Amino acid sequence: MLAGPSTSLLFRRRPGDDAPGLARARAAGARLSELTIFVLIPLIVPAILVVRNWQRPKYVHDGSLYDINTMWQAWHKVIEGVSPYPFVYPAPAAVLFAPLGALPWRFGVYAFWILVLVAVYLTFRLCGVRDWRCYGLALLSMPLLASLFVGSISPLLMLAAACAWRYRDTRYGPALAIAFVVGTKLFLWPLGVWLLATRRYRSAAASIVATVGLVLGSWAVIGFAGLRAYPGHLGGIASLEEYKSYSIGAFAHGLGLGAGASRVVTMSATALALAVIVLVARQRDGDRRAFVAALGAALLITPIVWPHYYVLLFVPLALASRRLGVLWFLPLLYWALPGQESGGSSMVIAVSACFTIGILVLSVVDTASVRRVLSRRPSGAPAGAGEIASA
Repeated sequence: MLAGPSTSLLFRRRPGDDAPGLARARAAGARLSELTIFVLIPLIVPAILVVRNWQRPKYVHDGSLYDINTMWQAWHKVIEGVSPYPFVYPAPAAVLFAPLGALPWRFGVYAFWILVLVAVYLTFRLCGVRDWRCYGLALLSMPLLASLFVGSISPLLMLAAACAWRYRDTRYGPALAIAFVVGTKLFLWPLGVWLLATRRYRSAAASIVATVGLVLGSWAVIGFAGLRAYPGHLGGIASLEEYKSYSIGAFAHGLGLGAGASRVVTMSATALALAVIVLVARQRDGDRRAFVAALGAALLITPIVWPHYYVLLFVPLALASRRLGVLWFLPLLYWALPGQESGGSSMVIAVSACFTIGILVLSVVDTASVRRVLSRRPSGAPAGAGEIASA
């Protein structure tokens, strides 16, 4: 008889008894939401691309995988001992990745995608990012998905830029990294100006020697085929594609300026960008800010700018914020762009430039100083109760 009442009192529900269970349920829900947003959703598009590529063993001219198709053909010709030219990229881009040309087209694409995703992972690791949500959010961004969609080497350039920063205080680390990016994609040459602006003269000289050696050595592998005609070939491609891209030249042309005036605008922007690199290098935190300015200069002054070039912005973002924050959501803004081409619209190009400049500026701004300014009490404002008590 006594057992009944005592047992009921022992297990009687009291207020707050279910709080631990509710907290665990909320934590599980939050975990599930994170996995959905930062893992499952980012994997949807790559999974679609994998399935789509499996269904077609040959390249189909539908706009996707254009770059990787062009490069794979060049790689395959190098393996066969045939000149890859006319080829849009310098010889290092054809020779360094030639082993992928030994694979069948479909598996070559898969191998290249794996290489790209590994490059993204290594970039973030080199920059000190350990928050796994940043990796998923990057995969949701238009620049990275555009890189996968067209099969560009931009993420590999991003990795090389991260290596140049990580090993900046060694003589040959930045030299080799810059030789790779300049030897495969010429537009990243402002990184050499960063070395000069930060007085790394030996590294700058080593980067020049390494770049020349890489370019000439790669061309030597293919018997210097296409070397003499390459500058004219590259200029012809630039004249065809420049006004379709998101470049400053395309912006000026969209405003109604002629080809000559557009080149003057581009040259003026180039001089201004180089001056910014030198000026910020002399300020506080000048090394990082000059590095970011060099990346920005490369993106803003190159004659041709495609959306997948913007993956380079993940390097300054990763250096500025090693955990998920507002900065990591900014690359999602590029989804506002109409696609791979700007259509020659000055308004679209201006919006893209604003996104780029905004990300660059926010990645180097002193957030601690901003917080101090925002929290500073205006003069004449009444002191709070806590301030009165402390006084």
